[in-house]
Amino acid sequence: MAAARLDDAAAMAGFLSKIPNSEDLGRVLQNGKAVSSRAYDDETWTARFVASDGRVVKCFTVSDITIDQAEMIAAASLDTFAWDESGFREAVAGALGPTLDSIE
Repeated sequence: MAAARLDDAAAMAGFLSKIPNSEDLGRVLQNGKAVSSRAYDDETWTARFVASDGRVVKCFTVSDITIDQAEMIAAASLDTFAWDESGFREAVAGALGPTLDSIE
């Protein structure tokens, strides 16, 4: 998880530097309105869930998942901005169910 205040230029530069194709996201965030977005990178099997309330932006990154799994997470995380890191982890676990790592 990463977060930054929209009015903190240095924090926003660091936040956006970690997100592929962040130029478009940066422009959307500049308007100061609430926004929620997600993106999936086929090459790295990585999903990013971004949400802003117009003052702060958060990005949750989940790697090594399929696009179908990313869609399942998106469906379970209707209000991404409301989550903290542990809440988002719980939502991901609930959306994806048990994994091989959790089976003994």
